[in-house]
Amino acid sequence: MYYCAIYPRVSTGLQVTDGTSLDGQTKLCLEKAKSLGYTDSQIKIYREEGYSGEDIDIRPAMTKLREDVASGIIKHVIVQHPDRLSRDMTDKLIICRELEKNGSELIFTDTEFTKTPEGILFFNIISAIAAYELALIKKRTVRGRLRAVEKDKKIMPMRTAPYGYDLVDGKLSINTEEAEFVRKIYHWYVHDHLTLREIGEKLYELGAIPKRKESRNWSASSIRRILSSEIYIGKYYYNRRKSQKVKGSVTAGGNPKKKLEMRDEEDWILVEVDAIVDEVLFELAQTQKVKNTKKSGNVKNEYLLKGLIRCDTCGRIWQSTTYNGRADKETGEKKKYNVYRCPNLAPKKYGPEIQKCEVPSIRASVFEEYIWNLVVQSFSNPRDYQKVLEGESNEALDDVLNEIKNKNKQISQKEKQKEKLKNLYLDDLITQEELKKDMEKIKSELTILNNELQKYENIISVHEKNQLTLETKQEIIKATQGLLQKDGLSFEEKQFILHKLIDEIVIHYNEEKELEVKIIGVLNTLDIFDEVDIELSTQPQEI
Repeated sequence: MYYCAIYPRVSTGLQVTDGTSLDGQTKLCLEKAKSLGYTDSQIKIYREEGYSGEDIDIRPAMTKLREDVASGIIKHVIVQHPDRLSRDMTDKLIICRELEKNGSELIFTDTEFTKTPEGILFFNIISAIAAYELALIKKRTVRGRLRAVEKDKKIMPMRTAPYGYDLVDGKLSINTEEAEFVRKIYHWYVHDHLTLREIGEKLYELGAIPKRKESRNWSASSIRRILSSEIYIGKYYYNRRKSQKVKGSVTAGGNPKKKLEMRDEEDWILVEVDAIVDEVLFELAQTQKVKNTKKSGNVKNEYLLKGLIRCDTCGRIWQSTTYNGRADKETGEKKKYNVYRCPNLAPKKYGPEIQKCEVPSIRASVFEEYIWNLVVQSFSNPRDYQKVLEGESNEALDDVLNEIKNKNKQISQKEKQKEKLKNLYLDDLITQEELKKDMEKIKSELTILNNELQKYENIISVHEKNQLTLETKQEIIKATQGLLQKDGLSFEEKQFILHKLIDEIVIHYNEEKELEVKIIGVLNTLDIFDEVDIELSTQPQEI
């Protein structure tokens, strides 16, 4: 069965909210589709809400449309105007070629498009004009903003005013309550020498709420930003950074990814605002930051397994870090230990809502020695190890694939439950309140399941990306054999071997409060505590 595709697009939040432009485009395109003899069941609508006309690769509806065109099910694509497809001429040509290649005909409601030389020329002229208009609009907008900042000292609209200020009539006005907390933050940091964690916990205890009220939790980055920003001594700089969209890339939230660069200082525009702290206190805070950095970073430690360990509980890649152990009874000095730990063991957000990971840290020296000995033992008989490398079986990977299968099955069941609830509501068997309550519960369960699914899919993704061909495996075996025969391997040589043979080391904390280790890659599943004393390999920490 062939379909007719309708593609309406708006790029601004306002147009998305009122729906006028989208609905208007859809109506015109539907009329055109009906005139071509299509019925409602033969029409597919691809609504693009709030996406720019510059980059076709980051638009969800456009991506779906292109996939359907490639599958051969789309006979006609109807769009109101060429600039709804894209304002970029190259992107327009890419779409047109894809449609032509797959036998889909492009139709506009506002203009004629024919495949004659004249028609193609006209289409290209319209595309060039649209691209020129977009560049002109951007230029005028930027020029107007700069003029407003330089002449009227206006602060341009921002998503959220800096903590301690409110944006009122284009000016930053001090928020008295928040400003008091800003002063406390500086005092705690400079005079009381509190850490960012201690400051975050005190802010929560005193009821200070971050500017973005969707979260009541303070983070280390937001506190560090307050301690670093010159706005608190009355200096707000506009035009300091320039951004450029990275074509074809999006953020986790689906927005276009941007590359930021600092402009030359002579291009910055200074706007003076009311200061919250004095310059002396601000400079003391900067000095304290430098001292803290030197204190924590004066020794560079090396970690063989850095970036390889993943927490099975929360899916995070483990950190490598150093912490102080118990004080020596005779000298009173605290010995430093290198460890691997889950970032959620000491999250950089503060407040009771933040869930800390219960998986204990692992002493780096013990864990690295065990993993390295495993590799050395495996290579003691090269013929056996060659067999392992060429084998298809990977028990740890099979476990992950089974988990993915189970999670997908559970997600499918939850989606079916949602449909059943909708039918119950439509049949007046449950009330709207009951529907809402049950839907919220299922939505919450789906979020957890999808997060778990993503965690396991990430493991598979890493494995597939690092999967070795037989030829490469043989090269690594030869290189490893050669290196192992040397006396006194360097850190870099050991790390090279480990990162070639291991995709990921997954740490699981079971119900008996024991750590289990699975290696994803060319090595088999193992439990390190069959060989290693748990007391030696895990470390309690004062966070």
